Amino acid sequence: MRLREWTVDDAAWYAEATRDPEVQRYTTDPPTITAAQAAAAIEGLRTNPATASFCVEDAGERCGNVAVDLADGVGHVSYLIAAQARGRGLATRALAEFVAWIFANHPVDELRLWTHRDNTGSRKVAERAGFVRDPARDDDREIKGTNWPTVAYRLCR
Repeated sequence: MRLREWTVDDAAWYAEATRDPEVQRYTTDPPTITAAQAAAAIEGLRTNPATASFCVEDAGERCGNVAVDLADGVGHVSYLIAAQARGRGLATRALAEFVAWIFANHPVDELRLWTHRDNTGSRKVAERAGFVRDPARDDDREIKGTNWPTVAYRLCR
């Protein structure tokens, strides 16, 4: 497993990966994202120092995404693993490596993430990567026109 920078050549793969029912069920990615929109987002990464995102790759295969948005000493982390790559432990390894990269390269004191309450896989990934529950930040969020009960996690430097 390795993390690498996204390229515009990855855009069509990303757009297709986000159409997976589990990705749609548990991420904010819209079901209508196009390769052109994904390519524009990838290009935007190069000019936005407050955002970082990497392709999760395993044995040369694109497998997922890890991302962080940075603001005021806090990083807001997200991740996804494509359907064909689940069950290999990639999410936990990718998140742990990404956390180390964030702390080594950015002046943040805390990382936060949230997930849908019912997304037990993502919750286990967060905990295995060292994140701890932060119930004070649990919230109901409007995502894609519906109300999502979310649970929060954090990891301090």
